Amino acid sequence: MAVNENNELDPLHVCYLAGTGGGKTTAVKLIDGLMGEQVAIFDLYGDYKHDARKNSPFNGLGGRPVYHYQTRAKFAQAFADAWRSGQRFVVAYSPQFSESLNQEQLKQAKQKELHWFGRLMWAAADGNRRLDVIIEELAKLSSTAGKDDSIIGELATGGRKFGLVLHTIFQRSQEVPKTIWNNSPRKVLGAQESKHDAKLIAVELDADLRDVIQISLMNSKYYKQRLYYLVKSRGGIGNIEPNYINVDKKSESFGRCYQITFDALRRG
Repeated sequence: MAVNENNELDPLHVCYLAGTGGGKTTAVKLIDGLMGEQVAIFDLYGDYKHDARKNSPFNGLGGRPVYHYQTRAKFAQAFADAWRSGQRFVVAYSPQFSESLNQEQLKQAKQKELHWFGRLMWAAADGNRRLDVIIEELAKLSSTAGKDDSIIGELATGGRKFGLVLHTIFQRSQEVPKTIWNNSPRKVLGAQESKHDAKLIAVELDADLRDVIQISLMNSKYYKQRLYYLVKSRGGIGNIEPNYINVDKKSESFGRCYQITFDALRRG
């Protein structure tokens, strides 16, 4: 059970939204100021694999080593050891599933593992310490886009006062359970796949539609050079700044994140 309730802690949950290829995981790894020092990841698809032979900001979590575990017992032990150590760490749970499961059975099995992971995070949460929790592609494992009354919804609504910072990743705003969206004051928006999606997210984010469309156009224009985002740094109306990440492997600033002005964004 979460301990040391502290209602003075700032709300820091983050939602990341972008279409396919829009740079969701890149944003999680590389946008400055969003991630803490002690991190646990529910990583079904191996998006945070770390290869010690490679020196890249995209390796692991922004270049940080990530240790993956495929069973509950091994992950729980590794997480507990890391959490008790008080040191900087990133651990990931990547459960494996039988190929004999049909689509519905597979979804249920994944949900079961996600909820086990969520309960473990809730049990570890401590208002005297920060714990960042990343859940990739949550929409594929959610049963509703309305109120989320699962343990993940509990992390979103109650985690703040126990030091937990939830990072959830989605492709479309329509997929995000309102429990998650409404309790995530920080939001990162990447390229959208249609004007319809752009209009919806512009309203949800309280952003200028032309800026939502512009980041998608800029990502096409600077393909394999830059990824553009709108970043809402805190709750309330406004508080949105454009950012881009340098993804040009030949550049000296490869992997660096830059905040720019709206004038610069709109000039293209």
